[in-house]
Amino acid sequence: MTAVTRLLPGPAESRDADDPETRDWLAELYAPAAPSSVRLNFVASINGSVVGQDGTSESLSSRLDRRILGVIRQHADVVLVGARTVRREGYLAPKHARLAVVTRSGDLTGHRLGETFLRPLILCPEAAIPLVRRQMRSAAVEIVPLRSSTPDPVEVLGALRDRGLPGVVCEGGPTLAGSLLDAGLVDELCLTTSPMLHAPGLPLLPGLRRTLPASLRSLLADDGGYLYARWGLERGQAAG
Repeated sequence: MTAVTRLLPGPAESRDADDPETRDWLAELYAPAAPSSVRLNFVASINGSVVGQDGTSESLSSRLDRRILGVIRQHADVVLVGARTVRREGYLAPKHARLAVVTRSGDLTGHRLGETFLRPLILCPEAAIPLVRRQMRSAAVEIVPLRSSTPDPVEVLGALRDRGLPGVVCEGGPTLAGSLLDAGLVDELCLTTSPMLHAPGLPLLPGLRRTLPASLRSLLADDGGYLYARWGLERGQAAG
């Protein structure tokens, strides 16, 4: 049995991570505060790398981390990622939420987006649309033109809301996540800490330009040494 323990909020409570009922318990723990919440979801090493030995997040993850990922996605309307993450991770479209990919150049080399029930959205400047169309010949996608040549997080979230997708979970990359934080648009950071050190790695938020206060809403630990934290953020708030 793999045990997972809720440390916060107390009192402490342990569950069998493989028990089917644990998914319902996790779904309650990870329910967003509002349907329109914007969340970041990452797994990182102790020293803050979001990739492991294989150059992807997969080698940092755990079975429980992937289960929590599924729960968070199920609470969301759309999974938002940057093009570099799609290229590096070989992204597949989620089963229960729509996928939205933000790209400045239109380069989606190595994508694994095929025919899906929920068509992925590709958000890009108008100049990148021809390249997106060439690279997406094998996939049914909806292209969303952006006014700015450098994707603006306010415009990106507005385009998602206009399509009835207000509940967002951003899974990377670090540049996209940092831009959402800098714009004061994030309600919560869900962060899994993997019990390993990895170098040189890829920093979690290398371009963050603000200092943001956060409150620990919940903390889980499993007997493999992983920590699973939910950090609450106040939109538009900064401390220095």
